[in-house]
Amino acid sequence: MNANALRSILLVKNVEEQDPDGAVLPLAERAAATRDALRQRTPPQGDTQAHAWAVLADRASLLQARLAERHPVVTKALELESGLAVAGWLMLPAAFALGLVLSLYDSRVRIEILAFPLLGVVVWNLVVYTLLLASAVSARRAPAPGASGLVPPWLLWPARWGWRRAARLIKQSSFYHRPLSAALRKFSGEWWPLAQPLLALQGQRLFHLGSAAVATGLIAGFYLRGIALEYRAGWESTFLGAEQVRILLGWIYGPAAVVTGIELPADTVATSALHWRNGQGGGLAAPWIHLMSATAVLYVIVPRLLLALLATVRLGRAAESLAPPEALLTYARGILGGSNAALPAQVARLTAFAYEPGAASERGVQSLLRAAFGGDTRIEFAPTLRYGDETALATSAGGPAVDIEVWLFNMAATPEVENHGEVLRLAGHPAASAAAPARVVVLVDEAPYLARLGGDASLSGQVEQRRAAWREFVRAHGFEACLVDLANVAVDVPVAAADVECVQRVCRTRFS
Repeated sequence: MNANALRSILLVKNVEEQDPDGAVLPLAERAAATRDALRQRTPPQGDTQAHAWAVLADRASLLQARLAERHPVVTKALELESGLAVAGWLMLPAAFALGLVLSLYDSRVRIEILAFPLLGVVVWNLVVYTLLLASAVSARRAPAPGASGLVPPWLLWPARWGWRRAARLIKQSSFYHRPLSAALRKFSGEWWPLAQPLLALQGQRLFHLGSAAVATGLIAGFYLRGIALEYRAGWESTFLGAEQVRILLGWIYGPAAVVTGIELPADTVATSALHWRNGQGGGLAAPWIHLMSATAVLYVIVPRLLLALLATVRLGRAAESLAPPEALLTYARGILGGSNAALPAQVARLTAFAYEPGAASERGVQSLLRAAFGGDTRIEFAPTLRYGDETALATSAGGPAVDIEVWLFNMAATPEVENHGEVLRLAGHPAASAAAPARVVVLVDEAPYLARLGGDASLSGQVEQRRAAWREFVRAHGFEACLVDLANVAVDVPVAAADVECVQRVCRTRFS
């Protein structure tokens, strides 16, 4: 889904959830927006889900405009994100200025052809390229399940600054409109994890453009120095001789010499003439400034611009293909109801491993799944998977296609790599099922373990240790677990919001 559409839908969703009486958004306006959005879209001929999201996006756009008219704080809070781009672009002039300053590092009226700043900038960039390449190879060879959600913190610092400003603004709004403030706060918490990959790509692009700006400033500084003052270029070294320097110059400036046609010193005599001795030596600086500029262009500016272009392409693709959070699917079903844009009912298949859930747990898990994924969700109970049958998953066709695959474990059991771990590994493996489900949920039933302890409050620490062990075990295998006492999930009353949010949060697309 498009990032802007998803953001609008999330904003309106949280306002509606925090404002059930219509104080912020009148109920009549919500119904009218739904009707208008349905009229704007012709009934689907093929992809009903895409049609549903388009209708929901149109509806959210209409309601967001109403919110912006009545509550300017909404617009200000959303603009802080786009303001990050403006703040980021301010870094480029600063990077250019840094390059100018680096060109003045050697304040003497001469240019060192084997010293900082040029070599320092080139070497730094080569180190960065090496790290980027190693990171890309490592990710391709051993992609970690769920690793796409891990974002380097240093790429997000401009975004974090903006989000802190938004948080302060939202906090201030609570003094005059609590429901709206609560909605904005919850929206921020839901949107931030979804936006992080996009913000990271923006950070990558800015990082590469900033490095190119430093090199550009360095080149500009060299030429400004050469225009204003008469410079000479040369080298000095305690450990290198003329022959070694000549070879080194070929390595560093060889590509630039080919591009510019400027000849490098052909022998040790010409190289020695460039050696600074007692204030004497060196040669005309102009050819070397051209060579240094071309070297910066070849080693820094061109690669960095290409990397920035790649980040821009990836950003555009990512911004058009964000996966809506699970809670949004339930919200969409409630809003669109029985209209021609209604999302089809989902099918969830539950497989218990080495565990026969009791009748109370069976009723509880059905209530929990329907509360999380919609009241019309059809739940299929697959045969229990026994100890020793784990490898059968690798060749099993897995039955007909389903929307959600639910794996149920018993917290009373000690998680074991060769059994529970193998099930989790195959649950996220392409060969685990010929008809791979779209999403996977890992549930751990606390009921048997709590029943074994008999409600002894003095053993609460032991319960927390067992919960932590299961969470860490499941996380180590690429999933997040939701631990629920299924026997105590009531059938005739609303399921606890915390349990519903947990299931929606841990539900993720297979192989993501």
